[in-house]
Amino acid sequence: MLYGRDSETAALADHLAAAREGRGSALVVRGEAGIGKSSLVAAAAAAESAADMTVLRCTGVESEHAWSFAGLQALLLPLAGHLEAIPEHHACVLSRVLGLSAAPEKDAPPGDLRFTVGLAALSLLTEASGHRPVLCVVEDAHWLDPDSADVLLFIAKRLAAEAALMVFTVREGYAPEFPAPGLDELRLGPLDDEAAAALLAERLGTHGFTDRGQLLHAAEGNPLALLELPLVDSDARLAADWTGRRSTTSRLKQVFGDRIDRLPEPTRTLLLVISADDSADTGLVIDVAGKLGAQLTDLAPAEADELVHFHGDRFTFGHPLIRSAAYQGAPVFRRLEVHRVYAEVMGAADFRRVYHLAAAATGPDEDVAAALEASAECGSSCGGHGYEYTVFERAAAFTPDPHERGRRLLRAAEAAVAAGNGPKARALTAQIGRFTEDRAILARATLMAAMIAAWDNDVRESYRLYMEAADHYVAADITSTGYPLFRAVELAWQAGDFSRAEVAAEYAERLGIDHAPWVRDLANATAGLNRSCTVTVAEAVASLRNLIGIHTGFGESVSPENRTMVAWWQTLIGDVDAAEQTASGTVSAARTSGAAGALPRALTLNAFTEFHRGRWNDAEALAWNAVELSIELGQRIGPVKARAHVLAPIAALRGDEERVRELLDSACADSPGETVVAIDNAQALLDFSMGRNEEALDRLMAHLDSNAPGEVLALVPVAVEAAVRTGGPERTADAFDWFTQWAEASGQPHLMAQVERCRGLLAAEREAGAHYERAAELHKEDDGFPFESARTDLILGEWLRRARRVNEAKSRLRAAAAVFERLGAEPWSERVRRELRAAGDAGPIEAAPDLADKLTPQELQVVRLAAAGLSNREIGEQLFLSPRTAGYHLYKAYPKLGVASRNDLTRLGL
Repeated sequence: MLYGRDSETAALADHLAAAREGRGSALVVRGEAGIGKSSLVAAAAAAESAADMTVLRCTGVESEHAWSFAGLQALLLPLAGHLEAIPEHHACVLSRVLGLSAAPEKDAPPGDLRFTVGLAALSLLTEASGHRPVLCVVEDAHWLDPDSADVLLFIAKRLAAEAALMVFTVREGYAPEFPAPGLDELRLGPLDDEAAAALLAERLGTHGFTDRGQLLHAAEGNPLALLELPLVDSDARLAADWTGRRSTTSRLKQVFGDRIDRLPEPTRTLLLVISADDSADTGLVIDVAGKLGAQLTDLAPAEADELVHFHGDRFTFGHPLIRSAAYQGAPVFRRLEVHRVYAEVMGAADFRRVYHLAAAATGPDEDVAAALEASAECGSSCGGHGYEYTVFERAAAFTPDPHERGRRLLRAAEAAVAAGNGPKARALTAQIGRFTEDRAILARATLMAAMIAAWDNDVRESYRLYMEAADHYVAADITSTGYPLFRAVELAWQAGDFSRAEVAAEYAERLGIDHAPWVRDLANATAGLNRSCTVTVAEAVASLRNLIGIHTGFGESVSPENRTMVAWWQTLIGDVDAAEQTASGTVSAARTSGAAGALPRALTLNAFTEFHRGRWNDAEALAWNAVELSIELGQRIGPVKARAHVLAPIAALRGDEERVRELLDSACADSPGETVVAIDNAQALLDFSMGRNEEALDRLMAHLDSNAPGEVLALVPVAVEAAVRTGGPERTADAFDWFTQWAEASGQPHLMAQVERCRGLLAAEREAGAHYERAAELHKEDDGFPFESARTDLILGEWLRRARRVNEAKSRLRAAAAVFERLGAEPWSERVRRELRAAGDAGPIEAAPDLADKLTPQELQVVRLAAAGLSNREIGEQLFLSPRTAGYHLYKAYPKLGVASRNDLTRLGL
């Protein structure tokens, strides 16, 4: 019976009921040691409401914290019979991860672990839950190996349409932590006085403490303490042991330690042997114990005292704290001896043998280090990067030779980067220079450090490290020296420090490296697109065209990261159509290959192109996908860019001041100074949309007048119109000249249309109309920019009304109004309505309905892919969802769109 947990039991029952109805979820139960987490979950699993569920269990174990996928294996192995029913490539991945088949070749690793293995594991769980609802119980999740934790959290966030519930129990206030953002949490606190007294009364049926009040006070509402404290010898002992400021965990461990100390020596030895390895191999435990003078019959006293049990085929402790007390309470020499004997008894093929070799070592030992390195390489062949960097780091710690230690630290850092663990990789790379002077090793280490700094958006530090890496490349005679210098220029551009871009280009030319022309092209583009006095805009655009041509010439061999860079260059030269194709293709390729690390930036660029193409709902869907994936991957800069470059500008043009503030506050909280330009741009768009022209102009000119105005280039037409409306057009003269050069060099009609519109604003009233009409004609040549075309129609309509050409004015204004209404750009719609009323037209504005407005971002993405002919399984793989979840979103979308099947979607023209 559970005392004092009625509300918690009810909450867990609600989750179970929802899961059985196909509305899955995940729940993290947190609390201190002994607070009743396991009892609560066990009661739920044993309840009648879970009687028809498949219950899967695994427990995070400290000794297995370093072994890749240990937790996932324990949880999912019972579902191995369902492997034949899931897609073959998913079954292959899981068979390797679960140890059911041989590992793949080292040169053919999967994509990002969380997504490649996670999607395969989700597929298996979905298949199983289609037969019976599934309850997954993950105990002591804080001790899960990192790879299992990543995959299980991936699954936990994608159960909404599954008949499954995943429950994690986590010891609160204990290292390692188990962050689980986005999941429901249930915190267990101490029992109230009434429940504590009832539990104690039940326990004291066979014990005679004279002062129950003292016992209740000492237990502090902790159920395990209430159960164990009556076993303390006396009231006096209780008072002595349970006073002071020690934590409940440490005091409980002391209670268990005292009970173990009273056991016979052979029994204590056997408990130590069991605690030193969480092996299911009972024979191994008995063999090791026998070599240390203990046998199975010696376990009887511990069993009688309920310290340890034998369930099925393995020994289990009554509570994790008992295991800890049995191991940590033994003398160091005995622990070392136990690990030595384990290593002797285990076969060479047993992957745990190396753990015991390491645990038995007392100092640097090359044999141990080499064994650990071999184990790391073997484990990484299954893609277990978390295991790999942990074991390589341990191998380095045991390495006596400094150079070899540096090399192994490098391997650990590279694995940490592959696992997406930037903080760990940063800490490892920082150590390497203390142990080796090998410039080839230092080159790779510094390159990684630069990349990690870029992940954190520490642009200036990343630039410095890329330049330092180039020095190491030169000293080590590595042929690809151009790569770090090329990246250095890109980082200089982001930081707005164009003198540094020139430094990198000059260095590349001085070295005479093969890729020096590429570095120079990018430096020229950096300078020309930021109003350098030495490089013209035309030269800058030509340089970018050259780089685009070179990289696209490599075809499919170009990495997703570099394809994304090409898409960015294409936006810079105004070729949004090409950028859209490149970005969307990169998104699709990255999803298919599992290259999740490149996805957030590709998604944001794809969203940016959709924004400019007037497909704002699609842009928002892609941008939110980028935000969610960035958070899941730990990429700090991803959410900032998606919010500041796409989501906030859309909200600004829609006049949603509260939404803009929320988005920009979130971006500011996570962004360093370099992102302030994008944030100011979004705020300027809001000011401009709301008619606050002076404020908008001041924000834009602060950057246009700076040494790094490139990121404001596309907003020059906004600045020009704001300047005209505030009576200060001369403020934007230089910026407009620069924008005109860019538009002419790009050859893009949509940019020249904006130039003509600005010329009309700056011209005398009599001459303005010709420029506006020319702008409208240019928009017809490239009709993929509806918002800009509508802005031109609005200004032309205003001019026509002033010229008393009222019917023509109404036609232009209504065309603009239809676009603004469809996009939800309310401040712009209101501006058109005012002009129409002034022209004598107060009739309703009819806009073509945008069916996408009716869908959530997730539904919109699913519908788009379904309309393109993808099956639910293919949609799931593209969006990292289960097929059932993809179908769930699709069938929710059907009634909103007024269709009955996926065959009808293609006719909607979404």
